[in-house]
Amino acid sequence: MNPCTGAITISIIEQCTLTSQGAKRLRQTELAFLIPPKLRSKGRFQSISTLGQWADKIVDVFAVQGRAKKGSVLAKLRKTLPGFLRLKPFIKRFANTAQVVSQVIEILKNKGLDQSRYEHCYRLSETLPKNSTVKKHLQQWLQQHRLIQQQLTELPLLVSSDIIESLFGQFKHIIERSPQADMNRTTLLIPALCGNLNKATVNQALGRARHNDLEIWEKENIPYTVRKKRQAFFDRVESQKAGEI
Repeated sequence: MNPCTGAITISIIEQCTLTSQGAKRLRQTELAFLIPPKLRSKGRFQSISTLGQWADKIVDVFAVQGRAKKGSVLAKLRKTLPGFLRLKPFIKRFANTAQVVSQVIEILKNKGLDQSRYEHCYRLSETLPKNSTVKKHLQQWLQQHRLIQQQLTELPLLVSSDIIESLFGQFKHIIERSPQADMNRTTLLIPALCGNLNKATVNQALGRARHNDLEIWEKENIPYTVRKKRQAFFDRVESQKAGEI
């Protein structure tokens, strides 16, 4: 193991241990509002950047020279989180790294990756320490995926499923209004939720889309749902009975 990496790992473990113990001491007290954010073992990014921000603020609170007044918030915090200031260099560096990474993620999630965003994110990565492992891997990722984007498309490259998840979230919100939601022709709503459609575009699409074309497209591309199969079956049974009568 790289000595630097090993030291970082030990610092992370030490900080997590201190904050976990401190959270137990703060819970059910008047200082419960200062409980550190809980790390989620299965959550995306495990809330690690939020923990870094919290630790950075607590370090600033501790940055008071001299003995704290007895019974003050500062005195209680120092008792609750003993030895926290020893981690100040690591916490400051960790909080800064988390902030830079969060900025990069925010840009790429909302804008995608192209030349301009690549340059912007690369400049942000340059603000990290020279020997930062995160900096090294982030720059490698940016370079690799910039090449992929150049080979695939002139459009920005999607680097997160959040946009697609948001699109399907809007779609589900719309079809929930239907008393008998069906995943067949309603899937044609999805393109209508993409981009900025104006009135002229919508009118043109409605004018060129014939009902017969929609039926043909539906049969070719979307199989019947279980509900539609059940409905068609009972409809045939009812029609046969009516014919017998």
